[in-house]
Amino acid sequence: MIKKLSLLLLSAMFFLNMAHAQNKNAAQYNNSIIKIQHKVTPDIVKFFKTFEKGTADDLKKQQAKLIKDFDAAIAKVNAMGDFEGDGELKKAALDWFKLYESSLKSEYDQVITLVANRTRSKEDYTKLDDMTDELVKREEAVDAQFELAQAAFAKRHNLEMIERPLKK
Repeated sequence: MIKKLSLLLLSAMFFLNMAHAQNKNAAQYNNSIIKIQHKVTPDIVKFFKTFEKGTADDLKKQQAKLIKDFDAAIAKVNAMGDFEGDGELKKAALDWFKLYESSLKSEYDQVITLVANRTRSKEDYTKLDDMTDELVKREEAVDAQFELAQAAFAKRHNLEMIERPLKK
């Protein structure tokens, strides 16, 4: 269950940088958004690793840090403005950040309570799996939306997309 969320998030974090661009400003714009996404990643990875053995207090502290990280990321992307009138990539990035921020502020409160209870009932396991499945569905949809927006941005601005995995 938690592994599903962790794997989804890690796979989603292998966003594409753009290099060898004919339009260096467009590539820089894209890469600025990716850099903001990559900045939140280490704390997300730490958060999911803590699910395995962490206490509710540990998880709540990391949740609070992540909410601050996502708030800051949203503010940075909002401050960027559109690229030469093209706001689709920015909108998709904001949707991505806002989904994760929103789920951290709401669903993860319940997930943390259930995960921190190491002697959870069968019903709690079922509830946790159902919540996780729903979160994964929503996250997959926003991840796919971002990828499409990024590919369309690259096409409109004559950019070549190059996958650059996260540095660990």
